[in-house]
Amino acid sequence: MAQEQAATVLTEPTHRYVEAEGLKLHYLDWGGDPDKRTFVLLHGGAAHAHWWDGVAPMLTPYGRVLALDFRGHGRSQWADSGNYGPPAYLKDVGGLIDSLGTRVVLVGHSMGGAVAQWVAVTHPELLDALVIVDAPHGGPPLFRRLMWRWRRRSRGGVRPELRSAGDIIRKFRLHPPETNLTRLEIERLALLGADQLPSGAWAFRFDPETRAWRKHGNRMTRPKLKNITMPTLLLRGDRSGLVSPSHVARMHRKIRGSVLKEIPRAFHHVPLDNPGDTAAAIIEFVEKL
Repeated sequence: MAQEQAATVLTEPTHRYVEAEGLKLHYLDWGGDPDKRTFVLLHGGAAHAHWWDGVAPMLTPYGRVLALDFRGHGRSQWADSGNYGPPAYLKDVGGLIDSLGTRVVLVGHSMGGAVAQWVAVTHPELLDALVIVDAPHGGPPLFRRLMWRWRRRSRGGVRPELRSAGDIIRKFRLHPPETNLTRLEIERLALLGADQLPSGAWAFRFDPETRAWRKHGNRMTRPKLKNITMPTLLLRGDRSGLVSPSHVARMHRKIRGSVLKEIPRAFHHVPLDNPGDTAAAIIEFVEKL
């Protein structure tokens, strides 16, 4: 169900929904003129659309700006436990873009950047350009998976319920944890991704089963970067512990004509750590298209 296109810039985003494969997916619409271009912003794993709150408003003078919640994340509907992982998220993005009826500039951070690579290879007709933000080609490095206790975290399970908003704030963690955010900014991000339940308890808007997708065989081979043919911008946080300079340089060599830029004063969570320089790099890129 396509939504009416926004032609004005909004001080706060509008909550909108689109149906994809029978699931109700949520996205934030920041406004902007769709006749210029349309940006679709994709968050990382266990995150939500508000990861882009600092970047999105700065892009609106250059087009309409939307930030999607993947299924099982944020305000989007949960799926059956076997319907998560890259193939499912690819369908989420395709469903949203199809509803818009226009090609988009697809911007993906972390897991969202990995999904964006698959979109670029499998559905290039949907994209005007691609922006990959601190996302590796393939999974995170082994040492990172071990640091995050990946095996334990990937088991899924029941969403825990907490007693209060304060417990949500205390429980919330970024992965990786390094960030430039202040304590108050982290608290705000935590509460934007949580709900108070009818019982009075609190819980994160996140299905733990999204972590268990590997158990169901929902795997895809790594996309061939040499098959990405649209204009592409690669952004890396200069302090990122997830994407090394050599790794992103290899991606840069394989994607013909791509542009590579490091964002200063940014760890892995680039849109959170330095939204101003992140937006400026995207703007500079699209103005040259």
